[in-house]
Amino acid sequence: MTQLAVRYKRRTARHEVQVSAAKGAVTHVHLPDEDAKAHFVTALLKARCEPGEELELFGEAAASAAPKKREKLRHRVGAVSPIVGLMSNLNAWENIALPAAYHGLPPLPEVAQLASDVLTAFGAEPSQFFARLPDELGVLDRKIAAFVRLLVAAPELLVFDALEDGLSYGECRQVARFEAEYRARHPAGTVVYVDTKEES
Repeated sequence: MTQLAVRYKRRTARHEVQVSAAKGAVTHVHLPDEDAKAHFVTALLKARCEPGEELELFGEAAASAAPKKREKLRHRVGAVSPIVGLMSNLNAWENIALPAAYHGLPPLPEVAQLASDVLTAFGAEPSQFFARLPDELGVLDRKIAAFVRLLVAAPELLVFDALEDGLSYGECRQVARFEAEYRARHPAGTVVYVDTKEES
């Protein structure tokens, strides 16, 4: 029997949205509109349901999860999404290292090495990249910084929300490599790409 990382349902007057994503798989989700997409991504990130929604993460019903269980579920999920922006008053390094600084793991030298390796693979000079504030980064570089921060957090479920928005064709080819970078470090992880039918 296939184990699900995500089972989600939302009913509104206009739509009924149903999403399931098998654990360890890559799933492409096309939602009716931006509102439906925002509700779905927010539910995953918060491990919480609003009225009219149902959500299970890794077999756990979010609606009945105790606070400690909900917090653990939240730590198993991450997203490159406009909903989860970089902190504008922190430079790229401080944003990337934030999960490690908060949780105490992994050690910061390991974070620096991981970040440097990934940035170099994407053609960036790490020390210059680290020093920039988010407002000094282009759209692609902000997505790269957000992605590297997620690699530090090491989620079991990674959501790519409208990943190609605002990018040129060449830049889209760059972000298309995110999945392989994640898989190299987390081969059993689950990847969910989310967009709207209008975008797709």
